[in-house]
Amino acid sequence: MNNAFQFRRFRLYFVKTVLERPTQILGTFVLSFSVTVLIYFLFKTVANFEVAQMMSFSIGLVGGGCLLASLVYGYFSDAGNSASYLTLPVSIFEKWLCGFILVGIIYLGLFLFFFRGLDLFFVHQFHNSLNRNDARYHDQYDSVYVFTYFGESLATFIFFLNAASAMMLGSLYFNKVSFIKVSLVICGIFFLTIMLNYGICSILFKDMTRCFPFHNVNIKNGDDWGVITMPSSFDRLYNLVAIYILPAVLLILSFIRLKEKEA
Repeated sequence: MNNAFQFRRFRLYFVKTVLERPTQILGTFVLSFSVTVLIYFLFKTVANFEVAQMMSFSIGLVGGGCLLASLVYGYFSDAGNSASYLTLPVSIFEKWLCGFILVGIIYLGLFLFFFRGLDLFFVHQFHNSLNRNDARYHDQYDSVYVFTYFGESLATFIFFLNAASAMMLGSLYFNKVSFIKVSLVICGIFFLTIMLNYGICSILFKDMTRCFPFHNVNIKNGDDWGVITMPSSFDRLYNLVAIYILPAVLLILSFIRLKEKEA
């Protein structure tokens, strides 16, 4: 028998994980999807479709994914559950893989499917509410369109990938309220990066109006302003680190930490 991975053993363990914690796992899906609908509806009402789509997509994907990631290894908050979990007759790799599949494949896939249906419903509803006899009909119709995955939302996918990986790792270091603790760490790193970037850019560019880390700097020159973007080589390096290297490192560290827990 393969001590690292055996499909039948993993399948039984995966089903057991879901069925014994339906409130936590399935409840996270319900909560995330409900919040997504609420945010979409609110921002569509008070702002516009573009803002509603981006805000609901970002909060639903990242927030729900991170919450689930903080729960998949949430056995260590209680000594009894921890001992029971660590003595299960499955490998460390199978335990780690179960958490990865729940967050990175099942949640991601179901959320994208759900959001596509939600977005189609609201967009279709808006198009049907327009007056076809209005001279502005075509402009109004074209102004609202179905949200594009991997277009303007690419940054959200990258953030989800890194934040969920960090949350999985953090849940193995913080036994209590790991979601809040890791969220504070992520927010702290994010704001520290922004402040450090702003300080460096303000020294290099005296007429800077705003800047965003690893992306661009806006500079004002009299009544005109321009944008300085990062070189394409740096942009490729950033994408390599953000999309592949950093998430891979975080996931590997979570596997190592899980192994340490059992040792």
